[in-house]
Amino acid sequence: MDESTSGISGEIQKMILDKLNTFNRGKTSDKGRYYILLPTSKTLYYTLWFFTPSATYHPTVYLANLDLNAISSVNKAIKMVSNSFLPLFITTDIKDSPDNGDDIISFGKYRGYHLHDIYTIDPRYVVWIADKYEPHVKSEMRFKELAVTYSKIYLDLQTRKKYKMPVSRFVGTPGEKLSDLKLTITKVRIEDDSYKTQIIRGTEYFYVDQLLTAVDIAGNYFLLRIKAKDRSLTTQTLPPGAHAFQVGEKLTLTSAKVLKHIESRTIKYTRIGYIKIQ
Repeated sequence: MDESTSGISGEIQKMILDKLNTFNRGKTSDKGRYYILLPTSKTLYYTLWFFTPSATYHPTVYLANLDLNAISSVNKAIKMVSNSFLPLFITTDIKDSPDNGDDIISFGKYRGYHLHDIYTIDPRYVVWIADKYEPHVKSEMRFKELAVTYSKIYLDLQTRKKYKMPVSRFVGTPGEKLSDLKLTITKVRIEDDSYKTQIIRGTEYFYVDQLLTAVDIAGNYFLLRIKAKDRSLTTQTLPPGAHAFQVGEKLTLTSAKVLKHIESRTIKYTRIGYIKIQ
């Protein structure tokens, strides 16, 4: 299920990927991801799907038809998943979800309905199934897993971001050396190093550092400072030739030292220093 837009013209392809890259900045897919599937032999529509890595039997489930047009479909999908912290990709191939009737309800007022139908018309009933239904045989376990997935999707999309708290834990202990850290930048701030600011022959020079907030694949947050290697003539401005880090950029640190653990507004941050970037 690699990201792919083959079959779409170059100009539209670039526009779509730019939109998705912007939407996905700072997001990680370790807990799941959404996919836009290009039209197939089975449908003329672009369709929206969800993939969860924790599922054993049916990791991919269908959510909705989007549109016949690529750009309209991407815009519609972005709006539908706007409350999620999970990324959205586009692809030409997804393994079909449920077979063997795994998603058909065999009890209650919706007997004979598919879970997706109930997710559409009465999603709270699917949440109830996910919480209360107890499977006894393998087919019921597959059914329960699908209910849990649809329940997860409903709660993800219906809960506004401001009510979601990122799950983050402290990493290591102060003084401990970490290695092979793979991070995604979520925030960049520019700051003058006041201790290094100096005036030489009447000219003021600044050393401008980059303060990064980044997250690993497990959702743990890190704070790190990229120190200026050269001076700048302008405050809050990186010197010529300096790499300006961007939100969404990937970092691989071959080594780093844990300096401090900080908790702010219930979010845990691990401050690291002495970093070596691959």
